[in-house]
Parts: sequence; structure tokens; C-alpha cells
Amino acid sequence: MKKKKTEVKAIKCEEAVARFNDFLDDYLKGKSREELVKHISECRDCMEKYEFEQLLKSKVHQLAATDDNAMKEKMEKLMASL
Repeated sequence: MKKKKTEVKAIKCEEAVARFNDFLDDYLKGKSREELVKHISECRDCMEKYEFEQLLKSKVHQLAATDDNAMKEKMEKLMASL
């Protein structure tokens, strides 16, 4: 017997953006993940926002791993101001 293929539902941009962090942290699973991947593959605006979030998260991790205490202090002050 063939497995019935389920269709991935369309989500709105606001919902896609709200899922970015969970996706980047690999917490998003199953249909939620499929819906987001489908949306950002079809929506140029969300793809650009996702790429920015991905780059930002990467840079924050790189800065957090540095031994430069002055840079860490600047980063902590910046994060506290958000």
C-alpha cells in the first residue's frame, strides 16, 4: 500500500518569521519545519530576512567565542540595550 502524501499548508510571512529562531536552533520538527522551508523557498522577502537572522546568529556565536574581553563587554551592553 502506498503512503498518502500530505500536502504542506501555506503559512503567512508573520508565522514564518516567528519560526526562524526555532528553525535555526534545530527545534522545529515535522510539518512546522516543512511549512517554513516551503514558505522561505517561495517568498523572497522571508528568505532575505531568514538569511539575515542566520548571519546574525552566526556572528553572535563567533563573538561569544572570542577571548577579547573588550568585545564581549561591548556585546553585552548592546544586548542589554535591546
